[in-house]
Amino acid sequence: MKRNTPFFFCLALAAIFLFAPHAAAGFHRAAIGDVIENAELPSLSGGTQSLLGDATVNVFVFFKPDQEHSQTTLTHLVELEREFAGRSVRWVAVASDRFKPAVIEAEVKAIGLAMPVLIDSGDELYGRLGVALSPNIGITDRQHKLVADLPFTKVNYATVIRGHIQHQLKEISDAELQNILNPPAATQGSNGEVAHRHLKYAERLFQAGLYEKAFENVEISLAKDPTLVAAYTLQGQILSVQGRREEALQSFDKALELDPSNEAARSGKNGLMNSPKQP
Repeated sequence: MKRNTPFFFCLALAAIFLFAPHAAAGFHRAAIGDVIENAELPSLSGGTQSLLGDATVNVFVFFKPDQEHSQTTLTHLVELEREFAGRSVRWVAVASDRFKPAVIEAEVKAIGLAMPVLIDSGDELYGRLGVALSPNIGITDRQHKLVADLPFTKVNYATVIRGHIQHQLKEISDAELQNILNPPAATQGSNGEVAHRHLKYAERLFQAGLYEKAFENVEISLAKDPTLVAAYTLQGQILSVQGRREEALQSFDKALELDPSNEAARSGKNGLMNSPKQP
């Protein structure tokens, strides 16, 4: 059978970007140290905004709606944006105009993204920087010099993003950054970290009323950490809203078994016990 060489090449390239060390390049037409030309792009909320600002650190992310790795990355950025609130860090997200604004807006709302979302018309910015895969994060200094090029990785992605920001803010040294970029193998991508990430995403989906997707993510969270009390509690809340009373009670009971003092689980269980049982 004749091998489809381009197909296998693309598979190999994707594997490199997902599992290679964090130093792998995601921008094929921009190197570390290059000055990134600022761009004025349409904003999802209306009008236009610049890609980069005059903050000490500028963080921009290319993402695709309804893509698991992009959802994971945006969830990380929601937490990091809150963590760095009040410091000189500017954040923007960039999506292609190949996606309908309503689809992008739904994704952003579900995840709870507060940063501006810019629309790359005709993938002009993608092409200019040579973005191979999404998601991909770029970080520049105040002079718009590229200091970090971070294609998505499944291991310690949020930790690496945080480290580069802290380093640019001069909160950690060169040596401390290198320790973050090259951690001992035993510390990389623990089940607990994955469970927490999916739980946070499930919480935002639940708040947005996307119950099926919230349930899927809380199930993943519990598969990674079966002792996560908050995940059982959220599972019970989702099941309650869906009218699955008995299953919801089991989830609340499991949460209380692990933590008898958990008020959210107790409140959820009491609410169900005191409400009329549906026929």
